[in-house]
Amino acid sequence: MAPTTHSLSNFVFTRVLNEDPVLKTLTLLGTLPSTTDPNVVQPAVLLIEKTHFVTQSSESDITRRISEVLSTGSNDIYFWWNAILASGQAQDPDLKMTVIYPATEAHIGKYSRQERRMVTETAEIYKSKVLPWIESQPKSRIQWVYNILEGIKETENVLFRDDDHDTGFIVLPDSKWDKRTLSSLYLLAISQRADVRCMRDLTTKHLPMLKNVRDKILALVPQRFPGIASDEVRMFVHYHPSYYHFHVHVTHISAHVPGSTVGQSHLLDTIIDNIENIDPLYYSKASLRFTLGITHPVYKLIQGTNA
Repeated sequence: MAPTTHSLSNFVFTRVLNEDPVLKTLTLLGTLPSTTDPNVVQPAVLLIEKTHFVTQSSESDITRRISEVLSTGSNDIYFWWNAILASGQAQDPDLKMTVIYPATEAHIGKYSRQERRMVTETAEIYKSKVLPWIESQPKSRIQWVYNILEGIKETENVLFRDDDHDTGFIVLPDSKWDKRTLSSLYLLAISQRADVRCMRDLTTKHLPMLKNVRDKILALVPQRFPGIASDEVRMFVHYHPSYYHFHVHVTHISAHVPGSTVGQSHLLDTIIDNIENIDPLYYSKASLRFTLGITHPVYKLIQGTNA
């Protein structure tokens, strides 16, 4: 049984895992009572994000909700204030929250603040160290992906479905998007193929799938979200990804999203070009340089080869 909004009143704070003043996010570790035994508590990760301001076409309603203004300074024509908002309406919430429960040590590590480093993963390191680690990951860790692909969960969120076994994929909103602010559009395209775990697996035989994703999303987004042109759509792949089932991130070019920086993201068009025009086995041969948190298992594997 999943936790409910009411059960959040039973959330017991343990510590702050991370906070980002730029992205306006806060990640907390705590506990919630077990769904099967209320006398047992289990770890829970709570992700909190401030939602985008809602504006009307002619005016913003945000000023109507300011209950108190605190002056922090002024200079000539410039005035700086902090403000306190009155409670929002249900249709205009101030916060977006995600609960991961019960949270594993892997979840806690993933969402904890950690130092990051640039590392180089050669093809040999990948084959001898990293690939065995990926293959050792239990399938249950990405059961949520298969729940979506098989139509068991989140069917109401699916925006597009192509069930072709080789080239098909589904599209749904990323949990980080508020589903209304077009300038922060964030979608996920998840491949139907179970044999492609990450970018390293891609070869010539996957070009039809990659091009199918690219072409259909460029047609889908302007149709589904009027006001967004196809040349305002950015598609990229993370390496290393947060889960090992091939997926493509789809965002508006104005969206500031985690993981879209150099050293983690790879444009889908560039991936296609490297395979098609440089080497059919480009990603199985290349040395890839990227950023990793120092507690990430792959970081430890790579550093172990350099010890």
